[in-house]
Amino acid sequence: MLKKLSFLLLFSFSLSAQKFSHADSLRGSLRPARTSYDVLHYDLKVKVDPEKTYITGSNIIQFVVKEKTKQIQVDLFSNLTIDQIVFENKALTYRRDGNALFIDFPRVLLVKQKHQIQISYQGQPRKAVRPPWDGGFSWTKDPAGKPWVTVSCEGLGASAWWPCKDHPGDEPESMDIRIEAPKGLMAVSNGNLVASTPTPFGTEYHWKVQYPINTYNVSVNIADYAHWSEKMIQLNGKPLDLDYYVLQSNAEIAKKHFQQSQEMLRIFEKYFGPYPFPKDGYALVETDYWGMEHQSAVAYGNHYKNNAYGFDFIIVHESAHEWFGNSISCTDHADLWIHEALGTYAEAIYLEEKSGKEQAQSYLNGQKNNIKNRFPIIGPYGVNYQSPDSDMYFKGTWMFHTLRSIVADDKLWFSTIKDFCLTFYHKNTNAEEVLNFFEKKLNRNVKAIMSYYLNRADIPTLVYQLKEANGVYTLRYKWKNVPGEIDLPIEIKHKEGLGERIHPTDTWQQIKLTEAPEWDFEHFLFQVEKQI
Repeated sequence: MLKKLSFLLLFSFSLSAQKFSHADSLRGSLRPARTSYDVLHYDLKVKVDPEKTYITGSNIIQFVVKEKTKQIQVDLFSNLTIDQIVFENKALTYRRDGNALFIDFPRVLLVKQKHQIQISYQGQPRKAVRPPWDGGFSWTKDPAGKPWVTVSCEGLGASAWWPCKDHPGDEPESMDIRIEAPKGLMAVSNGNLVASTPTPFGTEYHWKVQYPINTYNVSVNIADYAHWSEKMIQLNGKPLDLDYYVLQSNAEIAKKHFQQSQEMLRIFEKYFGPYPFPKDGYALVETDYWGMEHQSAVAYGNHYKNNAYGFDFIIVHESAHEWFGNSISCTDHADLWIHEALGTYAEAIYLEEKSGKEQAQSYLNGQKNNIKNRFPIIGPYGVNYQSPDSDMYFKGTWMFHTLRSIVADDKLWFSTIKDFCLTFYHKNTNAEEVLNFFEKKLNRNVKAIMSYYLNRADIPTLVYQLKEANGVYTLRYKWKNVPGEIDLPIEIKHKEGLGERIHPTDTWQQIKLTEAPEWDFEHFLFQVEKQI
């Protein structure tokens, strides 16, 4: 998900002042009641009543026991009522602790055993305040006055509307999603539509996901949708189903505007490998909020507008998350930068392939202006952490752009990006694994500088002194705030544009030049400070 800057500025807060509650710990930590089991499959069934802003549902959770236990934790917001939790045809007892449910079994469950429970529930789910950033259910109307229902819950958590193990480290291997919508409306969710069944209330739409999926990616979109499909032959020669769901009044403009999605998908396939969810296909679904990376059902709400560079960045950014965030997923909210830094960097890669390096560099320079350097990109682990600003997007992007410039070998760089996508295909990972991967693949010490950008609020500051005598310039330089073991080469321009790389350390060095140097800010994330 891409956060809107004005919203971030309005709602940003000091990390030092951020207090993590008991509820945050229950939501973000991996305690025995969670580590004792691994989710295999969710079978979610939800009836959505727009008139009453009410949902009634159930979820069958299939799991395998990893550590013997008599209790597990499942999450569901406290404003939703539990009707019953059933195990082996008997009702289970449970204890609520805020939004967490601690469910007791009649016996100890043993390692490697597979079981399932069914949780039935109902209530009025949290209404979205400012979706998708402050999310929940959005109960709106389309231009014709018909109900339009959408869900956004990244950060807020999927447990705001359905019972699940609401932690990024555990994704089900597959999922069934059954959404019952009122008469005359269509319910669109993730994966493939396998059945639509009339009910007294309207129609139940059965969607099936055949891959692991983040819980926050599970989506509900209900409207009077127009729908069309097409097939795209990927670069690997395999067909991919593309589906589009938009409001009836937007069908014509959408058919033209969404044509850019095929070119985008081919570019991403070239640089990141094949589309990660081929059996589920790719879809764009119109929503009443800006956008979200809902897996195989990407939420789109940018009103069919291209930016100054000729593309719709919501389509590009949210679709890039199919690789970065949906296929490759973090194991803790503290590492959400893995999703967002690479998802944002993919925009520049797309533009470079489409319009050249100069346009891509201009685009990156615009993003650079949004870097705040107020908080570390990586947050605290084991709590329900949400980043207070946009640096995991733009500073994260510039970290990768700086790495590319350090390596100065585009063939190696882009092969490393693709290898990263293939190595971590459908896997959860963390900062340590990602940094180790890039260091090994690039065969140079980049882990230290990556850790610097991720774990510190500031950026490298180069201090220098420049003196001229008889037409010869003496340049003295060192890092002000970078440990000596970090090798971050800097390019200086002199002699009518010719470049030279220097390797500052935390002690003074000097070189002599025939003319005053110019610092290359174009390709590296650092700042300079002149000393007299």
